[in-house]
Amino acid sequence: MKISSFDLNLFVILNAIYTEGSLTKAAEVVGITQPAVSNALSRLREKFNDDLFVRTGSGMVPTQKTENMILDVQSALTLIQKSVNEPDTFEPKSSERNFKLSLGDVSEGRVLPFIMKEIYKDAPNVSVGSFAYPRSDQVHALSTNNLDFVVDPIIPATDEVDSTKVFEDDFVVMHREDHDISKFKNVTIDNILDLKHLHVSGRKRGLHLIDVELEKIGFKRNVSLRCQHFLIAPPIINSTDLVLMGTRSFAKRNNLSFVEIPIEIPSMEYFLIWHKSDEGDGGHIWMKDLIVRAFKDAQR
Repeated sequence: MKISSFDLNLFVILNAIYTEGSLTKAAEVVGITQPAVSNALSRLREKFNDDLFVRTGSGMVPTQKTENMILDVQSALTLIQKSVNEPDTFEPKSSERNFKLSLGDVSEGRVLPFIMKEIYKDAPNVSVGSFAYPRSDQVHALSTNNLDFVVDPIIPATDEVDSTKVFEDDFVVMHREDHDISKFKNVTIDNILDLKHLHVSGRKRGLHLIDVELEKIGFKRNVSLRCQHFLIAPPIINSTDLVLMGTRSFAKRNNLSFVEIPIEIPSMEYFLIWHKSDEGDGGHIWMKDLIVRAFKDAQR
């Protein structure tokens, strides 16, 4: 089969069906009608002499022929996208672009005030949306332009994305003013674990990095309250004897008293993650630089 006789747009549709598992959803992603996607699939089937996708109760399932070539197709589309992007065409002052980010509530507090201050000054018509995405959905959202960037401690295990570390901080134990823990001259890990702890997590279950490290050496926190958002943590800490093991920058930003943790615990790292197909796009470059600068400012 000669590439000169092939409509390369069909590969875009092939990839959309593969990633979405649905002709209707693929049509929405590509921006054409569902009958047009069906027609494209028919042409692809004729070209490859293979069904390519089989309709099941759970959606369009790829055949082995599709599985064999999809990585090469996706790599080729990424290279083409990078080559046609024009990094010099983005004009912040006139742009009306909407950037979609996936940030946790702590990262929102670190960077959104800085970002919006810069946007207000340099790009008055640019808007930003911050959304919560499960890690299992992040790569798909990035590949389909439902997200532009993700900030997360874990980099997805895929060649589709690139990343850079934007934040690193160590852990401390936060407490209310005049808490008994502040009266110890040399705080031990036993002193800390004797207290009742606040644990912040959006998940129903699962260990925090701190708990994983504590379990390695045979310790466990006594979690008295588990809540979803860090926003509520400061008033709880200031009004109770609960303590919170969290980052030093969070303690300082919220004027919370804290003590050092007397054992070695790995620092918290956050990474900025994006899809490779966006590299070279002027707006993407501009927003990436803005986010990186926002995290640098948060660590001052």
